Amino acid sequence: MTNLQAAANAARISLCTLVLLIGLPAFGQTLTVYDDALLNGFADYSYNTPPGSSDFASTAQVHSGTKSIAFTGNNYGAVAFAHPGGTFLTAQYPVLDFWIHGGTAGGQIIYLQMYNGGPVVGSTAITSYVTGGAGIVASAWREVTIPLTAALGYSGAFDRLDLQSESAGQQGTVYLDDVTLGQVAAQAVAPMAIAHDATVASMVSDQFTWTDSAGKLRVAVLAHNNNGAGPGGAQGGTLREFRYQLPNGATRIATVTTYGNSGYTGFGYVVAHAHNSACIGDDSPLGGFVAGQWQRVFEGRHHAIFRFTQDYPRNCAYSGGAVARTIPVVMDWIFSTGRDNPIYAITWNIDLATPAVSAGTLFDDSRAPYGELNIDGQGAADIDGVAWGDRYKFTSTSAPVTLSSSWTWNVPNTVPYVKEWIAGPLNGSNYLDATMGLVQTQTMTQQDAAGARDAFYHDVTPFWGHTSAEGNAGGAYSMPYQNEWPYQANADSIGVGISNNNARLTWRTQFGFIGQATYDPNDGVVGSAPGYPNKSYSTYVVLETNTAQPVEAQVTQVETIQNMTLTAATGSVVTTGPAGVTRVATVTYQPPGYNHVYGALAFGAAGNQLDANIALSAGTLKKPLIIISNFTSGSYPTLKLAGATLTADVDYFASLRGVASELWITLNRDLSGNTNHLEILSAGGSVPPAPTGVSASAITTTRIDVSWTAVGGAASYQVDRRAPADVFTQIGTPAGNSYSDTIAAPNTAYVYRVRAVNGSGPSANSAVDLATTIFFTNTPLTGVAVKALHLAELRAAVDAVRSLAATGAGGYTDAANAGLIIKAVHITQLRTALDTARAALTLPAAAYTDGALAGVPIKAVHFQELRNAVQ
Repeated sequence: MTNLQAAANAARISLCTLVLLIGLPAFGQTLTVYDDALLNGFADYSYNTPPGSSDFASTAQVHSGTKSIAFTGNNYGAVAFAHPGGTFLTAQYPVLDFWIHGGTAGGQIIYLQMYNGGPVVGSTAITSYVTGGAGIVASAWREVTIPLTAALGYSGAFDRLDLQSESAGQQGTVYLDDVTLGQVAAQAVAPMAIAHDATVASMVSDQFTWTDSAGKLRVAVLAHNNNGAGPGGAQGGTLREFRYQLPNGATRIATVTTYGNSGYTGFGYVVAHAHNSACIGDDSPLGGFVAGQWQRVFEGRHHAIFRFTQDYPRNCAYSGGAVARTIPVVMDWIFSTGRDNPIYAITWNIDLATPAVSAGTLFDDSRAPYGELNIDGQGAADIDGVAWGDRYKFTSTSAPVTLSSSWTWNVPNTVPYVKEWIAGPLNGSNYLDATMGLVQTQTMTQQDAAGARDAFYHDVTPFWGHTSAEGNAGGAYSMPYQNEWPYQANADSIGVGISNNNARLTWRTQFGFIGQATYDPNDGVVGSAPGYPNKSYSTYVVLETNTAQPVEAQVTQVETIQNMTLTAATGSVVTTGPAGVTRVATVTYQPPGYNHVYGALAFGAAGNQLDANIALSAGTLKKPLIIISNFTSGSYPTLKLAGATLTADVDYFASLRGVASELWITLNRDLSGNTNHLEILSAGGSVPPAPTGVSASAITTTRIDVSWTAVGGAASYQVDRRAPADVFTQIGTPAGNSYSDTIAAPNTAYVYRVRAVNGSGPSANSAVDLATTIFFTNTPLTGVAVKALHLAELRAAVDAVRSLAATGAGGYTDAANAGLIIKAVHITQLRTALDTARAALTLPAAAYTDGALAGVPIKAVHFQELRNAVQ
């Protein structure tokens, strides 16, 4: 797909402060306000004119149970639910849900008002939150679901909710029932969508669409690098488009730039510079103009790895004389549902250079990933600031960034990163408040990063722990020398007092990182590091609004990993693994169980099972990626956290990687503390049988209840619905053997099917069942004379089924006007029209009394059988 679609996944809301008093339900539960009576400490504070116009024990109209609230609004009176025993938080109970019946009138205007200790803190009309889109309707129950913070513009404590009549005069009586406060219902997240060979920005690409940590969609486009020359001579092998949703719901599209010698290439290509070397050509060619190969390494349900390789030119030598060479380079992009930032993992295979090189021949750095994107979606705004982290955190403090910008460099740092930004807040055109950054998956001690620390030439380490108020870092200029920024970023694109909109961003390592047997990191901590025969590292690629501080958040996550201790009672903690993508050599993971190549927690299964614990001595680990090796089952297992069985595609996102015997999981949970018990169970068993006895019944014009016979061993179920002009779509994942579809439309037919799910996966589909949200006059028809009204209703219902089956409206003799004499042909036409539609929907044939109606008096049973067959 080429357009970002709105995600239907609910936001996860965390409780920051606890205001509940003793005796109230725990966080995360649904709190019943009214169900036949006021419950959980709620009291009736209703105010009405005249008195007595609200009745909390009415039996006139009941949605469930035996009673409801009847309310006749007059002179702005209200039904008021107060909780004198204490306050609640909108973060704890973010949704108010209830059912409303318009009585004989319908169309009433009701406002929800929220109070906190006295004053009104928020108010909204409920009309737009009534399902069905027609507001409060006569003679029908409709569900009302109100997201409190979004609807009221208020977030915080409350102790009273009023449903107030918005009229100085009397409104018709409405009925209220099943009033609850609760959480947003969890929704299943769709699998990652991967479009092969999509042409985007004039280059053949693969396009990845996934759901991020906020339940919104992101899209990344990677251009193939064997296409031949693209726009501006680009050869692909890069990220050429990135889409994400802004807080205001708009979609930002970061596209390729079209300026400079690197325009059109995108982001993520290879660049390296030579140091004090003899050259016979360009010492730093841009890898975006070098062709290569691409590979779809892994395409799972919720995870993917896409690989670029190329032979990168090196035209310089530190020893042995300059020779034109190429070094094989591998670049993996890793995408995961539930996580915001893809990973870029790179390996330089220096020992496979052509012609061959020995240690010491090259004295180069690595500046990959390298490139440019219009990070604000437009490309016209100046870069307002840059920041990076080596052993200290550097931040420019005046905007736009120029060589004269002020800065601070005095906060200690552990995880390498670089970022640039355009200041916000978002304006009407959404071309402000943007950032792009890179964050290493390891600490600086574990993997050297951030160059420009040559001990003999423009050494930046003397400025660590200082600010620009203490002196310039670049000779005559406040900022460090342009060639010696620890991360090049857009240093070469700015002047003394000027900035431009060049959004170049780069990584950088020390010289000697590529080619030297050992080199000096010159960081005051690590004495020496190897630069031969292979070098690898991984970085998160971050694009987001700057005010969200996403780079800083990703840095915090890598820091939190360092406080992690993994243990396993069944299975094992993986403590060693490949040093980088495609590497044979292994390294010891730091800390044990942390696969830094993919930024994942690493466990090994035993018999396709795992019993493990994730302990965090500090911080919160947000939605971790977990890779379980030695997982040989071809079926998905059951996953438990803290003893509770989790729901696939809701509580976690899993992918089987059979070729590597791995199970990849993004846990849709945040972990903290010393006890996070994780279990993988029942892998490799049989899927359950398909459910039987599926029955769908319309309860209201907008609600259809589906039930089925429980399946032994099923952990949950998947419910599909097919609507007119649509295909089957999964709408629910209940744990029990029933589900309420509350978003059905009036006067519409639907068919439903169900699958049972256990640790080995989903069953086959059940048989389908039909339900129609059309209700008939005189039910049942026993003892009733059939008439034209009944015929008209049946024709509407049969045509609803035919619309679902895409068989067109039926052909009927005689208009069903009052006084029409019902004939055999009318029933025969309905049977024929319905039988055709049911067959198209794979429903069993309906059974009819009196197969041939010629000469047979029309009976109520003929109508009742047709009614049964459309419901």
